[in-house]
Amino acid sequence: MGLAVVGVVALVALAAAIWFGVGWGRALFVERPTADARDAALSGAMQAAINLNSVDADDVDRSLDNMRSSITGEALVNDLNATEQQIRDQVAATGTGMAADVLFGSLTELNTDDDTARALVVLSVTTTTPTNFVKNKVSVEVAVRKDGDIWKAETIQPLGSVELESGANPGAAPAPAEPAAPPAGTPLPETPLPAEPTAPAGPAPGQ
Repeated sequence: MGLAVVGVVALVALAAAIWFGVGWGRALFVERPTADARDAALSGAMQAAINLNSVDADDVDRSLDNMRSSITGEALVNDLNATEQQIRDQVAATGTGMAADVLFGSLTELNTDDDTARALVVLSVTTTTPTNFVKNKVSVEVAVRKDGDIWKAETIQPLGSVELESGANPGAAPAPAEPAAPPAGTPLPETPLPAEPTAPAGPAPGQ
């Protein structure tokens, strides 16, 4: 009887070990890599959204390099190559810059077989000119693909934009003051009238 009980306990322990071992193995070899892929794909999508919506007016070269570091595939690469000079010209002509920060991000699709994913990213984008600024909440859908060890944007699709704030640029030089109007009742300075022309002197009598 005692041996039978010991045998049952041993079988239960063995079954439990197998069950928990399978669960541990699944968490280690299946669930953990998927969770890591989700985190990396979302991080790549958010970084791409930031870089593609940011232009430092004082360092356009670095801004363009940041954009290139976050994109993959012919479509976005060709788009950036086609618009690079336009970006440079616009910044040079207007002094306009853009800075983006992530407000919210969520992965909506993940395919670990193809190493592709989609994410919804909501940004706060501040556009600054030498005199004014405007801050918008911008929603974009980013399709990313793993390129080496980095998830990069293949496409980015704007979904909507809402203005949050706008006004004068805090760093802008103050506008020159207009001359003050004279107090009420102050006589205006008289404008001298042009002198009447003097008639030429005629010939002296007897001449």
